[in-house]
Amino acid sequence: MENLSDILVWKQNFGLLPILLKPNLNKSEFVMLNGGYGDFCLQTDMDEYDTKDYYSKSWSSNTSNFIVLGDSSLKIFNWSRDIQEEVPKKIVAEHFDKFYNYLLSKSYKSNKDVVPFIIDIFRQFRNITLEKSNPVEALSLLFLLLASLEDDYKNFDNEKWNVKEINIPNGFDFYVEKIRAGIRNIKPETELIIRHSAGVLFQEAQKEVLFFNPQRDLFGGFSNRLETKNQLYSSIHYTPPYLARTIVENSLRQLNFATKETLKIFDPACGSSEFLIEALKQLKELNYTGNIEIIGWDSSETAICTSNFLLKYEQRTIWKEKLSFTIRLVTDSLTEEWEDDYDLILMNPPFISWELLNTKESRDAVKETLGAAFSGKPNQASAFFYKSIHHLNNSGVVGCVIPSSLLTLDAYKKLRNSAFEIVTLSLIGKLGNFVFEDALTDVSLIVAHKPKTNIIPTILWTRNEKGIAQSALRDLRKMNYSNGYSVDEKNYSVFQPITFPVLQESWKTISLKENKLIKNIERFIIEKKLVRVKDVFSVKQGINSGNNNLFKLTKDEYHTLSENERQFFRPVIDNSAISIGKLSVVNYVWYPYNEHGIQIKSEADFQQMSPKFFSRLFPHKEDLSQRPRKGAINWWYLSEHRAWLLKNEPRLVSTRFGNSSSFAYDKTGEFIVENGNAWIPIKEFSEESYYFYLALFTSELFDKFLSIYSKQLSGGNWFDLGRKYSQEIPIPNVHLDEVKNSDAFSKLVEIGKELSQGNTYLRNISNEILTKYFYPEA
Repeated sequence: MENLSDILVWKQNFGLLPILLKPNLNKSEFVMLNGGYGDFCLQTDMDEYDTKDYYSKSWSSNTSNFIVLGDSSLKIFNWSRDIQEEVPKKIVAEHFDKFYNYLLSKSYKSNKDVVPFIIDIFRQFRNITLEKSNPVEALSLLFLLLASLEDDYKNFDNEKWNVKEINIPNGFDFYVEKIRAGIRNIKPETELIIRHSAGVLFQEAQKEVLFFNPQRDLFGGFSNRLETKNQLYSSIHYTPPYLARTIVENSLRQLNFATKETLKIFDPACGSSEFLIEALKQLKELNYTGNIEIIGWDSSETAICTSNFLLKYEQRTIWKEKLSFTIRLVTDSLTEEWEDDYDLILMNPPFISWELLNTKESRDAVKETLGAAFSGKPNQASAFFYKSIHHLNNSGVVGCVIPSSLLTLDAYKKLRNSAFEIVTLSLIGKLGNFVFEDALTDVSLIVAHKPKTNIIPTILWTRNEKGIAQSALRDLRKMNYSNGYSVDEKNYSVFQPITFPVLQESWKTISLKENKLIKNIERFIIEKKLVRVKDVFSVKQGINSGNNNLFKLTKDEYHTLSENERQFFRPVIDNSAISIGKLSVVNYVWYPYNEHGIQIKSEADFQQMSPKFFSRLFPHKEDLSQRPRKGAINWWYLSEHRAWLLKNEPRLVSTRFGNSSSFAYDKTGEFIVENGNAWIPIKEFSEESYYFYLALFTSELFDKFLSIYSKQLSGGNWFDLGRKYSQEIPIPNVHLDEVKNSDAFSKLVEIGKELSQGNTYLRNISNEILTKYFYPEA
């Protein structure tokens, strides 16, 4: 039977991180951290306290349940439901997983939790101070409010709490009494709120997305009602505590504390110091006894004030003279001078795209930072990562959040290659689009360290769906606790591949199943049983009209044209034209070209030869003339007509983004590829060969290859089907006699023909044939 008094049992079974509730007072009370949902408090000794005491500790630490272990039973105190339950320890130990699931079912969040309770008061402070976008004064009142739980706020010691001078408004007593009263007589505890709830609390307070109209309530005071509006910033995304916790945890694993009398920790985009506070908490749990020097920079004044308040509390209550910190307000951390001796750099840098870097100074800073690694239009976050690895000491570690594009895009190839020579990658994880609350940004994490060695990193892959990242990170922790080798679940994987990078010149993360598949399939490439898409096809992008709303017509609009005008329009390949191998005419596009080039060479000819369409386009002449390489003499031309489309030839076609349902065969070449691609054979094809590849590309097996080699888009099983991401996919070579003369070839040809007629019932058979003859390991 499991020894429930052993904290390691809880860690290994549930993947929870235990942090002492009050490290200076009690070594048997923990908050067990999972990621917000499923956190709870645990007392491993047998001392019993008053029920209200457990409620107070649980509520103040932003959890729902407090578990107390006795001799023969386990007690659960749930403040939100005001219920105490007692369960025999033997039953819990024998059904441990079921017990945790039960606990999760009783751990829902509500507006009575400590964070919304305090944020509601903060909103009332906003009404009092009338600060619109930078609520420094309102934030100072919030600090004062928390301090009032310990000290007399009327004789407030600003230096003790590291808070600026405050003008205390009339009626502040009301809020002091309100927070001291708590919820249903559950009293708040300052230490627990600041140590265990501050991350979420102050990130909520830092969100400068509140626009309000102060209103008097019926009693003459200010209402706490705020009109709110979400602004989706491209750069500032608050780090969820579970993500900061994982990055810190895995970064600290790379440090040798025995050689570190002093740890120098830096966050160049510290916000409210989520990373820095998390590092201090975990270092305490690891019994680090050396000195700690913390440096943090941020461009937000409210973030700097919050960091100073929280770090001062950690210094005064926990670390004393062992901790020193410097938190500084900066305009752009990239333009500042970084030192070269950081032991640990932790950060969630600003995710600002090149297009949104709106000053020359900020763009120059990115260029200068990246140096020879600069290419294309890099995100500012890439420069933060690159700069960090150059400013670590000889055994330093960096742990950071990054945009997933850094792992795969060609624009970052030089950066990846350069970084790979400087640091050892220990953990790379792709978490998807559902990490940040305020934007669908594709998020990954990296932990790397010096010196450079040939150690292969741990890979963490998650399916791009909501709620999966938390489970994956919890299982990563379980794997680390038990010294396991891998985790393989339907929605996520954690493992160490045999080689890295898994794909050439890319740091893309893939699932464990995909890793095994690619390892086997690549063997067939070496044995020349398979080739790559680029060896058989030239994948070409379709036309760019320059204004689809003007140049495209529906089928009904097309049929209102005269017979003469219709000759200048062609059916178009777009998302609506293809469905699992079948082509349908849904829309038409203006295409006044033939194999000799443009047919309408003057504006007068345009008006005469296509009068109805001329009348549609002419009011937009000025706008159409502003397109690149267009002007008054050719304003009716397409922006890019693509020379390879001038001649009608058979070709495989696909949409621009999609999956195995997004391919078809254009037998006559009459369709114009617009929002899509053409897959043109490098060597001459027979008609049977087109149908063979149509059956392959529309198979569910091909989706597996897309998930490995291509870029997955947010919102489901959709991929970029362009040349950049498809050219490395392994496929059979129909130019080989052993392929062309096989039974599999003729069977797949027949399936391709059926699919082109809309008969999808044979689609599943493709998988069986392909795995039997060409991909036996799939």
